[in-house]
Amino acid sequence: MAGCNRRRDLAKGWSRPNWESLFMSVQIKPVVLCGGSGTRLWPLSKPDHPKQFLSLIGEETMLGMTLDRVRQSALDGLSFSTPLVIGSQRHGDLIDNLASSAEILLEPMGRNSAAPVAAAALASQPDELLLVLPADHDIADVSAFHEALSKGAAAASDGSVVTFGIIAATPETGYGYIEAASSDGAVIDVVRFVEKPDRPTAETYVASGKFFWNAGIFLFRAGDMLAAFEAHAPDILDSVKAAMPDAFNGQSDARKGTLGQAAFDTCRSESIDYAIIEHHRDLKVVPVDMGWSDIGDFRALWERSPKDENGNVIIGNVTAVDCRNCYIRAENRTISVAGQDNTVMVATADDFMICDMNSVQSVKALAKA
Repeated sequence: MAGCNRRRDLAKGWSRPNWESLFMSVQIKPVVLCGGSGTRLWPLSKPDHPKQFLSLIGEETMLGMTLDRVRQSALDGLSFSTPLVIGSQRHGDLIDNLASSAEILLEPMGRNSAAPVAAAALASQPDELLLVLPADHDIADVSAFHEALSKGAAAASDGSVVTFGIIAATPETGYGYIEAASSDGAVIDVVRFVEKPDRPTAETYVASGKFFWNAGIFLFRAGDMLAAFEAHAPDILDSVKAAMPDAFNGQSDARKGTLGQAAFDTCRSESIDYAIIEHHRDLKVVPVDMGWSDIGDFRALWERSPKDENGNVIIGNVTAVDCRNCYIRAENRTISVAGQDNTVMVATADDFMICDMNSVQSVKALAKA
């Protein structure tokens, strides 16, 4: 554990660089969180093969698309180092096949997002800029994403935890929101994070211009995040520190390993939002319009997918007559359907799911049942 102790000590005493002296050149280490279950996309997404490992909106998997957008940048002064992918041990082979050139850290059991963020900080040098992002989101405008990273890098390099607020075009009730101190600016102070609102509240948020969708993407220095854990969630940090494998403690050139089960089992399950972000005082938000979607349910998947002249998404061996605005997908099966509007129909080798497009949030309950 010597490597972890050294990093923790450094986190308390390193000096922040003069940003101007860096000539606005920044290197960011992507940390891709790959442990989601994607139950709202059942039966496509299942525990042994969740949505981050599926090709949902093209030929590439969601994890592959995420890694592609943090591989290199056309923006002067912005570059990325080798990404770190953190996911479940049960998906180790899938991750290794899709992210063989990345560093890989596996979890023996799920502990939400705070634990892997702590692990990423422990596995890094204190002054490294870490970009934490989910493996299963879609970003249509990668250039806008990179520009937002460049805008937020100076604040992160100066000690802030920076998040990226999606400019809210519609009053969505399925997203959390970030309230900013102002409606204008490239990097703005965060006032608070808000849970998923009801429709009238969401409408007031969008009308104010000071609320942004929370995409769950964060940029910070590893040392600053370690200090935040020491202040707000030291028990999580201690459990993760005890579980860190030798490959990430400076005792091996290989950067692939699995967190120790006994130590990691003692870690409480908590999101990074609840454990750290809601308690941290130095928070900034970069507003960005980058064509973001969390692909969180079948409506979102329908919205992002190519459609026919009747608004239908048709994938696989499907015959559809007199159907409109449907998502119809056949995996190793055949579907024949007529006279349906605003309906989701998905057939896999084992399951056949049908729901109204306005009831896609109920799919999670179906998956659980």
